[in-house]
Amino acid sequence: MAFGSLSEKLKHIFAKLTRSGKLTEVEINAAMREVKLALLEADVNFLVVKKFIASVSEKALGEQVMTSLTPGQMVIKVVHEEMTELLGRTNEKLVISPKPPSVYLMCGLQGAGKTTFCGKFAHMLKSQGKRVLLVACDVYRPAAIQQLKVVGKNAGVDVYDEGQGKPIAIASNGVKFATKNGFDTVIVDTAGRLHIDQALMKELVEIKREINPHEVLLTVDAMTGQDAVNTAKTFNETLELTGVLLTKLDGDARGGTALSICSVKGKAITLRDKGEKNGDKDV
Repeated sequence: MAFGSLSEKLKHIFAKLTRSGKLTEVEINAAMREVKLALLEADVNFLVVKKFIASVSEKALGEQVMTSLTPGQMVIKVVHEEMTELLGRTNEKLVISPKPPSVYLMCGLQGAGKTTFCGKFAHMLKSQGKRVLLVACDVYRPAAIQQLKVVGKNAGVDVYDEGQGKPIAIASNGVKFATKNGFDTVIVDTAGRLHIDQALMKELVEIKREINPHEVLLTVDAMTGQDAVNTAKTFNETLELTGVLLTKLDGDARGGTALSICSVKGKAITLRDKGEKNGDKDV
């Protein structure tokens, strides 16, 4: 799994610390260099690693740790607390509108698995008793609408589409259709961006303004690695994200993307996708 290798490396580093008894500044600095290397090898963004190590080192070299009877355990405690702070101390829950429908705007780079995840997301919400409508706003990628219809059928939910129409109008009409026909949840699937394309980002801003979603969720491939934080920052600055969805956690991802994404202030992981089938996700 994504954090398996990183966890093993950290355990090895900590085992050496706890065997050392009384620690010196040299030993703690050496351990921090090993932690830094382990994080970088896990594809954590280097700026995130730099900030993390600086914070841990300052606390680990503090008088409370250095004079402790169990300094190795105290260093482990510091690392654990800083990691918890980075990942977020509380679970993020989806916003549910008191007046249906709840509208979720999905965005992300192309290839992140956004459309597939829309189906899994819809399946999860349906299993919770929600009546879900998927809205097909990706009019650019060949067969994107058909793909959404397939994942919608597999999830047992309806799909609203207008063919190759205007995405902003489709999103607006889709929400109106959901309201009129008693759907309590709307998931709007937008076009994936091959890169940070200004025209398409502007389109997303206009869709958001038109439908006023309760959540703006960025889908990120867990194998993106160090660049994930740059992607998240750009989307956040443009759209004011409310959450992040991590896909492909069952693949070769090394955990760095999750840690990097969480460094974007206030943007914890909302949903995690860990498989190919409906139900292979965490909330």
